[in-house]
Amino acid sequence: MAAVTDVTIASGIPTVGTGTVATLSKFEKAASTGVPAATDPALAVTMRDINANGQATMANSAPTVPASNWPGSVALANFGAGEYETVAASQTAQALGATGATGDYISGILVIPATTSPGVVTLLDNATSIPVFVGGASSVSNLVPFFIPLGMISVSGAWKITTGANVSCIGIGNFT
Repeated sequence: MAAVTDVTIASGIPTVGTGTVATLSKFEKAASTGVPAATDPALAVTMRDINANGQATMANSAPTVPASNWPGSVALANFGAGEYETVAASQTAQALGATGATGDYISGILVIPATTSPGVVTLLDNATSIPVFVGGASSVSNLVPFFIPLGMISVSGAWKITTGANVSCIGIGNFT
C-alpha cells in the first residue's frame, strides 16, 4: 500500500509534505479543505467536512443543482409525474404521448435488444433526427436492456422514436 501523505490547502493552493504542488481534482480540493460549509459551485454540492474514514460528508442529504446550469436551462418541477411509452421493433416515427408537443420532456430511452445484432434506434424532435443507438452486427454482447439518459425538452414538436429490426424501446419522460 502506498504511503499516505497529508495534503494542505492554503490560499487555495494544495501542497504535499514540504511544499510540492499536488495535482488534485475539483472534488478532492473541495473534500480536502476540511472547512465546514466549503462550497464548490462546479460540483453543485456543499461539503461539510472529512470524516474519520477520509470520506467527504454533505451539508444536506441530497446535492442541490442550480436551476440554471447552462444557458436556456429549464427547472423541472416534478420528475414523479413522468410516464412511459413502449415502442415495438420496426416502428417508424412513433410519437411519445397521446399527441406529443413542443416542450415535452424525455428523461431517457430504455433499449431492449432481441438479438446481439439489433437495429438502429433513432429519436426525433418532430422532424429532427437524433441517432441514439446505431445497432448493427454484434453491436451488443448480450440481451440485457440498457438505458440511454437524455434529459431533453422538445423544441419543435412531439418526441418520436424509430426502431429497427430486433430492438424495442421504452421512452420515459413527460409527454402530452
